[in-house]
Amino acid sequence: MQMSHPICDKMVEEKEKPPHATYEANDHNCRYHPGNTDDEKVPLISQGMCPMAYLHIYPTLFALHLSQKDSKKKITPSQLNIYCPLGSDGVNFKAYTTKTKLSFFDSGKNFFSKRNPWLRQIVNLVYPVEQFGKNTHIEAISEGNGCPFGIKKGDTFHFNLDRKYEFCPAAFNSVYPLLGTGKDNFSVGCPDYRTNVRFSLVEDQQASNLKEQARCDSYSSKVKIVNTFGDFDCPIEKNRWYSVDQIIEASGIRCFSSFHTAFPYFYALYNGGQLGFLTGERYTAGISCPNTSYLIKYKVSRDKEGRYKYTCEKDHQDCPRKIEMNEDIVIENFENALPFYHGLSDLYTALLKTESQEVNVASVRGETGLIWSIMQDNPSKMQKP
Repeated sequence: MQMSHPICDKMVEEKEKPPHATYEANDHNCRYHPGNTDDEKVPLISQGMCPMAYLHIYPTLFALHLSQKDSKKKITPSQLNIYCPLGSDGVNFKAYTTKTKLSFFDSGKNFFSKRNPWLRQIVNLVYPVEQFGKNTHIEAISEGNGCPFGIKKGDTFHFNLDRKYEFCPAAFNSVYPLLGTGKDNFSVGCPDYRTNVRFSLVEDQQASNLKEQARCDSYSSKVKIVNTFGDFDCPIEKNRWYSVDQIIEASGIRCFSSFHTAFPYFYALYNGGQLGFLTGERYTAGISCPNTSYLIKYKVSRDKEGRYKYTCEKDHQDCPRKIEMNEDIVIENFENALPFYHGLSDLYTALLKTESQEVNVASVRGETGLIWSIMQDNPSKMQKP
C-alpha cells in the first residue's frame, strides 16, 4: 500500500472515532433534518465513504441528480471517472445514475405522494420541483495501490435523497470542511437559509448558544498549481506560489466559503440542471454562506448573457469580505476555465483539513484537471509571488 497522505490520516482518525453532529432547525421544512429534540445527532461519516473523496465527487453527483435532459449534459463519460484527490495511485471512482423502478400499481396507489415521479413531472410543467425519477451512485472501479480509509474496488455508495440518519448532501458540502475536529465551539449552517439548519460538534450546548465564530475565510497557507492536464484557461500561473487571498482576487470569487457552497449549483447549471430552490425560478437557487454568525444570502444563477454569478440578497456589517447588498459576484470565463474552478472548490476543503508543511491535492476528472501544492506559510521557504 502507498504511503498514507496526511489528510488520509485525518480521515482514518475520524473513521475510527466517528464524530456526530448535533443540529437545530427553526422549522419542519427540511426533509433530512426537521425540527428536532436536543439529543438528536447525525454522523459525519456515512456509508463507509471517505469524506474528502465524497466532497470531491459531490458537484458531479449534484449535477447528475438535477439534470433533466441528457442532451443538455456536458459531462463526458470520461469525466464521470473521478480520481481520489489525495494521491495519483489511490481509488478511482465512477459516478452514475439508475432509473427509479416504480410499478404501475405502486404509482397509482401513491399518486398523490410528494415523491411520486409522475405527479412531480406534472407539477414541474408550471413550477420547478426536484425530480425523483432516478438514483445517483458512486462506485469504486479501482483501488490503485490501496486506500487507507478501506475503500475497495466494487464498493458502492448512494447520493442520499431522504435518509434522515445521514447528512443532507448539500448541507454536508458546506458543513464538513469547517467541522471535523470535535473541538470547535461554533455552529455551521446548511445552504438552505429558509430552514436554517445549524450543525455543531459540541454535544453539551445548543447550536444557538455557541459563542465562537467559524473560521471565516482566513488562511495561513500558500498554494500553487504544480501540474495541469488537458486544455483550459487558468487565471493564475503554474509553479508559482500564491497566498489564498491572491487566489481569491485572481479568481474573482470574493469569498472562498461562499464560492465552495455555490460551485455545485454552477456545475448543475452548466450541465443543464434545473434549480428553483427557494426562488421559484427554474435556473436560480437561493443559498447562504456557512457562517451562521453572518448568514450572508445569495441568489445563484446564470444570466441571459451566459455569465455565472451569485448575487448578495442579505449582507452583514461584520462580514470579513465586506460583501455588499445587491453585489454581483460574476465568475468570468467560467466555462473555459471550468477545470480550474472545479479544482478551486476541491482546494477549499483540503486547505481547512491539512496541518502538514506541504501536501499535494489532485483535482482530476477523466483526462482533465490539475494538481495543487499546499504549504503552511513559512516565509523562509516561499518565493515572492
